[in-house]
Amino acid sequence: MKTVKVQNEALGKRSAAAVTTSPYRPWTPIVFLLTTVLIITTVLWAESPTAPKPASAPLDQFSAERAMSHIQQIAQEPHPSGSEENLKVRNYLVEQMELLGLNPEQHTFTSRVVTRRINAEMELTNLRGLIPGTENGKPLLLMTHYDSVPTAPGANDASVSVGALLETARVLQQGPAPRNDIWIVLTDGEEIGLAGAKGFFKEHEEEDFGLIANFEARGSRGASFMFQTSEGNRGLIEEYAKAASKPVGNSVLVDLYKKMPNDTDLTVALEYGHPGINFAFGEGWEAYHTPLDNIDQVSLHTLQHHGENVLSIARHFGNLDLSSLENQDNQIYFNLFGMLFHYPSSLAISILVFLFLMWLGLAVWLLRSKRAHWRGSCWGAAIPLFSGLMSTGVCYLVWLAVHKLWASSMTQFTGAVYDSILYSLVFVLLTAAIHIACTRWLQPKSSSLEMMLGGSVVVLILLAASTLWLTGASYLFAVPLAGLLLLMGLSARTQESGRSAAEGSLLVIFGSSLLPLLLFTSILHIVFLMLPPSIHLFSMIIIAPVLAMMAPAIRMLSFSWKWVIPVFTVSAVVLLGAAWSLAEPGPDRPVYTEYDHAQ
Repeated sequence: MKTVKVQNEALGKRSAAAVTTSPYRPWTPIVFLLTTVLIITTVLWAESPTAPKPASAPLDQFSAERAMSHIQQIAQEPHPSGSEENLKVRNYLVEQMELLGLNPEQHTFTSRVVTRRINAEMELTNLRGLIPGTENGKPLLLMTHYDSVPTAPGANDASVSVGALLETARVLQQGPAPRNDIWIVLTDGEEIGLAGAKGFFKEHEEEDFGLIANFEARGSRGASFMFQTSEGNRGLIEEYAKAASKPVGNSVLVDLYKKMPNDTDLTVALEYGHPGINFAFGEGWEAYHTPLDNIDQVSLHTLQHHGENVLSIARHFGNLDLSSLENQDNQIYFNLFGMLFHYPSSLAISILVFLFLMWLGLAVWLLRSKRAHWRGSCWGAAIPLFSGLMSTGVCYLVWLAVHKLWASSMTQFTGAVYDSILYSLVFVLLTAAIHIACTRWLQPKSSSLEMMLGGSVVVLILLAASTLWLTGASYLFAVPLAGLLLLMGLSARTQESGRSAAEGSLLVIFGSSLLPLLLFTSILHIVFLMLPPSIHLFSMIIIAPVLAMMAPAIRMLSFSWKWVIPVFTVSAVVLLGAAWSLAEPGPDRPVYTEYDHAQ
């Protein structure tokens, strides 16, 4: 009798016995959940910053400790444009650039600055150093800004980048001269409307730069990731994949950033039509633009990773014919385990059509052969739609309550919330619990194969939408959907061949979950770090279709709903309790208001 139950469930046949009694061994859900945690942890570990190198490291290597010596001099006090501290920082930078043989030039100009605090003509000074190349190709420009906001020492934003550029310049001087000229540009006035960059590119309007690499910060720790490029980035991404030793970045961030109001100095460069690439780190957002952005908050691990990105760009693109980066289409790309996978965005439509035809052929075969039924497949499609809307609503209500009770007192004027990652995990746990509950509720109406078929419809719709309107995100749905369709065919063929149903079922359970976990862990991690809970809670709408890709595993967990759902719910409550217990502003966790920032 037990064998019949296993076969019926694995082969997609519905029966009352299969619904009421789990056909899986008791340890299967536990192993799956532990495997899921292992996969997520491994992905995050692979993207973590590199270990810092000491000041005694070989001179031809980037050393975070050596770069830190510059930051300790630059970020002692706030140094906004026009201040006495800004002048002190500039004098130090000019001195260091002279010692490095960069022959620094100071370009002073007057700019009209209009902010909440300023409405006046201001004198700003950009700094430019030069590492001469051996040929007359297009120059490579490495850029960051050296000014800070008035209330922050700017240790991370952007003294870390300044220190990284100086240490990179020192390293480059240890080896042979590059093929291209390398400009080291430190702008003034970035924090007051990109004034320094506007002045610089206006002054060098006729210069044909081969590539501009900008380095920024929106936090105090975490990986240094690439989040923006110029249009037509195919050659740039192909070469970046060769250059970076530990790339972190994906085309989702690039497409999302285009739709956001944020700007950096690279914005100005792109307006002048130059090829460009942008790097930043964003974990520890609560320190951004506050007095917390001090020397004590600098992570040597982050500094090392950020600096290695600078050095890899300088070494690779400094010796590349930069005219090869021009006039190309865009790339779709993502990092995984230290590698950057990429393919032309022009293939996105072809991939969509191919996967649609693959799905259509599979659906017709399954329905005609009676391995699946259209009614059950419709119920399978309803699960992610219903659970996505329901979980988003629940998470929104939870956040309203949490924000009113304690989180508002732990929110910076920038929108950053202390312990934001705890709330993110709460949202994910609640969404998973609701999705499992919906699956359990509709279990009698839809078999495992029908849930896969119905869920794949939702994923296919999201793939079509992303292909048309957010092309850089299409891989998130295309790659797992391809794997899901192959596993659906395998599951159906298992029925036909009469092979072990239990073995085939476990393969489908773990196989269908692998790709969604690998791909979505990275992007959701960055979204959770860079956006406040009040915004990223709406990403639960996307997590429901992700769980639909994992339909066999979710169905398996739904058989053990009596302990799985309570475990997820209790875990969410415990995390909320932990966040509540930490919700006490103090010297180590200060909260600054917009009024404080404006002073």
